[in-house]
Amino acid sequence: MTAPPNLTVPVREVALARWLSADPAAIEIGQRHPLAGGVDSPLVERVEVTAVRTTGGRDRFEVVAKRASAAEVIALHEIAKVPAADAFPELIDAGTDDSGPWVVTPFYPGSTLPWDADVPEAVFASLARLHYRYLGRASRLPVDLPRVDESFCRHALMNFAPSWIHDAQRKSPHPVHDRALNLLHRWNHDERIHVGLHVLPAALLHGDVYGHNVVIADDEGRRPHLIDWGSARVGPIMLDVALSAETSSRAFSAYLRAWEDVAGCPLDPWQAEAGHAWATAFSNAMFVGAVAARFGPTHAEEMLDKAEAALERFGQFLAGGRGSLGS
Repeated sequence: MTAPPNLTVPVREVALARWLSADPAAIEIGQRHPLAGGVDSPLVERVEVTAVRTTGGRDRFEVVAKRASAAEVIALHEIAKVPAADAFPELIDAGTDDSGPWVVTPFYPGSTLPWDADVPEAVFASLARLHYRYLGRASRLPVDLPRVDESFCRHALMNFAPSWIHDAQRKSPHPVHDRALNLLHRWNHDERIHVGLHVLPAALLHGDVYGHNVVIADDEGRRPHLIDWGSARVGPIMLDVALSAETSSRAFSAYLRAWEDVAGCPLDPWQAEAGHAWATAFSNAMFVGAVAARFGPTHAEEMLDKAEAALERFGQFLAGGRGSLGS
């Protein structure tokens, strides 16, 4: 499969040489191989690269060349500034041409996790460092980064999620689909959803933290990398934690420990718990349609149960104020 010429991503020797601290003349670009990319990318390729050593030896490795969104380019530039965020991909090169933005990153050999697997603690530790860096500074991020605001929530509840539900209904109708559509309609007008946007801290997010976006290395270290930053946005920090960590107290604890390590003090307990409740509610509602279409009604039913229980918890936090923890 050969990509159309106007879509081919530039892989530039000078950028690779800078990344490798090598002479550009020693860099050779080899074959390109299609990769399964994110849903929003028209082209993702694995590209062979060779660096010729002065002794005559040859080091071979691979990079990923991807047609990206403006948000992904911005996010990869920003995460490169986060110290000790070992689970994040490096940015080798990026640019914009007549076909739009593109990025080049290292290729991390390994396997992606199952979609519903617990995300490794190391990923949440890196996310905590990212969120801390931008908490209270989100307004300074470029306007090309989407925001989780009322318009975003409305689109998620009334367009994105229902479109998946209708797809699932066409394939195999089930009562859970009507339940989901009813919940989404009600929540579009639920004040608790909108209040969460104003009382919860926002920062730069990955935006789609789940198993399929985590690559586990094949080496003995089994290091994870959080890939595919095409859904990066600015929003409440627990949106990067709740959906994948809701069944793993270890992961949530790892996030809070990493936050305390980098901040020098714990994350405000009310913000952590109330934020986790709101994000669990909203993220389950947002993705219930995709899960129903891809994995069936049983999983969708579980997500709706979690969403409703979590929004009730968030409502209790709002009603009780800062003193409502543990009530």
